[in-house]
Amino acid sequence: MPELDYMVLADYVRQDGGFVHIMGAGVDTVTARAVPTVQPFGVALRISFDTTERPGEEHHLTVSFIGPDLPVLDANATFHTPPRTPSLPEHWKTGLGLALQVAVPLAVYGDYSCEVNIDDGAITKSYEFRVVQPGVQG
Repeated sequence: MPELDYMVLADYVRQDGGFVHIMGAGVDTVTARAVPTVQPFGVALRISFDTTERPGEEHHLTVSFIGPDLPVLDANATFHTPPRTPSLPEHWKTGLGLALQVAVPLAVYGDYSCEVNIDDGAITKSYEFRVVQPGVQG
């Protein structure tokens, strides 16, 4: 069973080889002069696999953005268990970095969440953020 090592909501993410580059990590507040608006988000994930996982096995990922009143956006993807690198110690987990860049429509001010679901609920993680008007503090 894969494990979710981390999930980060950021301004921008990019996957390059075995690395995930993250800029503006830890977004928890979006300041919008007016709504509705569209906000680009980067979602960075690192998933690890233990030694019992079969390389090439397919997994399903859903990233959902949910607004104060209703779901806003679902992004779906598949990924495969990576092959083990021969030089890794036998007990070492294999890792996979994923970077998703998504333009999210924000209809109203308020509290939102970004929810990750892997393999139909086997792994879930939620990250909360808010959308506020300029000048709102705290």
